[in-house]
Amino acid sequence: MKTNDTGYNGGSLWPLWGAAAGLLGIVAHMITMPDLTEAERGTGVEVMSLLASGNYHVGVVAGMLAVFCILALAAGWRRWLAVRAPENLASGIVPLAFTASAGALILAYGVKGMLAIYLPGGLNQGAYPVESLYPLFILDDMSAFMGWYGVAMAAGALAWVALRERQLPMWFGIISGLFALVPAVVLILFALPGFPGVIMPVWLVITGIGMTLSLRRSSVPVARRGVAVTAS
Repeated sequence: MKTNDTGYNGGSLWPLWGAAAGLLGIVAHMITMPDLTEAERGTGVEVMSLLASGNYHVGVVAGMLAVFCILALAAGWRRWLAVRAPENLASGIVPLAFTASAGALILAYGVKGMLAIYLPGGLNQGAYPVESLYPLFILDDMSAFMGWYGVAMAAGALAWVALRERQLPMWFGIISGLFALVPAVVLILFALPGFPGVIMPVWLVITGIGMTLSLRRSSVPVARRGVAVTAS
């Protein structure tokens, strides 16, 4: 029986789900953010007159696609780690952390969807006074950024698997450790919970592409459930 070091004949392309999730996330909650000045944001409910449905529509679509990609990535890591580090506690955290982010982001991007349908140009525009949508605007300002905290926790767990357990490349562990550490430091110093949404999509792109290339080059033999497996 032959397979590669992904285990369970999983191939080498599954980490690209992470790269796709990162790119879609950047579109969903960064590129589509309303282009407002600090003065405009400071006007309170009056800022709602400057908003329209379009960007929020793109944001919710890209965001929900990103969620699907995160879940696919969680499944890929769960399968891979079940072969390479089945008894490691950090390995168990990884898919749970990704799934936690997926659940939080469904709600966060759902807020974008509500703004998309109720603001001018949306499917149900005029259903509510624009001023009454202001709480959704406030929630949207941070919620999609906070939702990426689970991805940061997954990065920390994978850094442990790489640096402590030596089951992943050293470069992967160092990058993952740094990307996991920075949001934690920002949270401790400034109580800012949304910083993962700024950097973790970038981590997914870097590690998704890098892990795919590493798997394609790898020829490390593995064993599965007591059955000898030889790398092809």
